[in-house]
Amino acid sequence: MKKLLFFISSLIIVSCSNKVEVKKPEKLIEKETMENILYDLALLQALKGHSPQSLAKNEINAKTYIYQKYKIDSLQFVESNRYYSADVQNYMQMFDKVIKRLDTEKKAANEVVKKETAAKQKRRKDSIAKASKN
Repeated sequence: MKKLLFFISSLIIVSCSNKVEVKKPEKLIEKETMENILYDLALLQALKGHSPQSLAKNEINAKTYIYQKYKIDSLQFVESNRYYSADVQNYMQMFDKVIKRLDTEKKAANEVVKKETAAKQKRRKDSIAKASKN
């Protein structure tokens, strides 16, 4: 029984290690541009999750927006995405860069919100102090 289990496990491992090579598409999107597309898609997805009415109100379709912004078509995006995702390590590096960029932007946005909140609190305290004097 153990030999059979070992044989089946070995067979599964060997069969899973076959790497399917994806041919490079004719209109491959450059790696840096693909990272920018993935970044924009992440932002649009976050906006859609946080405030879906803002996209609808401004009549923004995320995919159409990306295609127009980067002057690509859906087939070009799908083929390029398939090509890059075939190399998992490289694809993960691309996503790591996107995540770093998102984190940097998040920190910057948090600083702006913190400054605005502090300014509002200061104005409120000042108006309360001014009203108290009168």
